[in-house]
Amino acid sequence: MSSNEMSDEPIRPFKVETPPKAGLINRLLGRVPREVAFVEIRNILARTPLEKVREGDISAALARANVAPRKATRELRLIFEHAALLASDDEALSETDQQGLSALRRAFQLTDAEANSAIESAVGQIFERTMREALSDGKFTKQEKAGLEATAKALGMSEQQTRWLYESAAVAAVEGALASAIGDRRYTRDEEAQVTALAKSLGVSLMRNDATAGLVAKFKLLAQIDEGLLPSHLVPILLKRGETCHFFGAVTHHQIKTITKRINYSGPAASIRIMKGLRWRFGSIAVQRVATDVMTQLDSGNLYITNTRLLFDGEKKNTSIALIRITNFTVFKDGLQIEKDTGADQYFIGDCDWEIAGACLDSAVRILKEQR
Repeated sequence: MSSNEMSDEPIRPFKVETPPKAGLINRLLGRVPREVAFVEIRNILARTPLEKVREGDISAALARANVAPRKATRELRLIFEHAALLASDDEALSETDQQGLSALRRAFQLTDAEANSAIESAVGQIFERTMREALSDGKFTKQEKAGLEATAKALGMSEQQTRWLYESAAVAAVEGALASAIGDRRYTRDEEAQVTALAKSLGVSLMRNDATAGLVAKFKLLAQIDEGLLPSHLVPILLKRGETCHFFGAVTHHQIKTITKRINYSGPAASIRIMKGLRWRFGSIAVQRVATDVMTQLDSGNLYITNTRLLFDGEKKNTSIALIRITNFTVFKDGLQIEKDTGADQYFIGDCDWEIAGACLDSAVRILKEQR
């Protein structure tokens, strides 16, 4: 019952094409390439209504390539399925269409099972395309559902095939809507309402595995933080009056410090011999300091982001940075770089969710500036 994946581009009709030329060896041996037979068969279908295609014409085309009809079942079935696609392209399979396909089945010497399988695949692709079109606006109305049921009936689809394809397309539509909504790593309330409404209209349950559910929950939190609804945490440190902690985690505190690796001496010099074994050197000493920047760990402890400051509670000392003094910050996969209006940049590294930390810091700074 599975159907081949079909694009939403128009189905190409059969058209007359020039058969490929035989290679040198085939010409010398007087052989006709196998593909020539199928090009000739498609040419017959391009010029002849299905109900008038004769078995003798198909057999003759195959015979010129020395191919028996039952040895070409795979290729003939694909051509037959294409004919069925064209017949059902108007979202209906009329009695005339069915008679034409029946005549083509006999001409191709396909079994009833082979022909029925090809027709089922073709009408299934048409049904899926129709359903994708109905869902293209992210909604599914009762009228669209009724239209799909009418299309399935007009295509002669079985209830089992209709139900299977409908459920598959419905699940794919909801999953696609969810993937599109969280593509920016945010899942707003409006987006959630739209996805939920689509799932409900399609009768699909929003089943998620633990990994997907975790991502969705995180993206919902990020969207809420962007909207100014920051989380609030109870923490084991004393905060100021009116101060709220939005994020905390275990980190190490670092700064980039310049250290000298070595000192090179150079410059012009001259040497004068005074006596055997004794020389006098004179000139200038040019000192070249070879230095490099090194990420240096200063301390380890806990980092807190509040509505007024960034606080590092270290084992050696505490560091507090007012949010209003932060001029820029950069979120890395494993840490956070803080740039201040004065002083060296501060780095905090640890196994935290730095995306959440960055969102909290950004929103807190924005709210603070709006309040000033």
